[in-house]
Amino acid sequence: MSTLEKTIILLQEMPEQSLESLYEFIRSIWVQKNVEPKQSAKRDDISKSMEGFNVLQSFAGTLPADFDYENELEEMREEKYARFN
Repeated sequence: MSTLEKTIILLQEMPEQSLESLYEFIRSIWVQKNVEPKQSAKRDDISKSMEGFNVLQSFAGTLPADFDYENELEEMREEKYARFN
């Protein structure tokens, strides 16, 4: 006799209230099992995001030592917004 057949016989002999509790328990296990792959996918997304962030960080510090941020910013603002003045 297979496990499934034994389980069916046992379920047929159980009182209705016990069946409801058992059903809820089995359902909660099934839901948890289906949620885990989604969490794994979320971890993969985070890993990809971190890889992208690491690529961006690799560009940090590549400006020349004499780079004048404020002057460059002001020049770019003038270039972009000169037509509005």
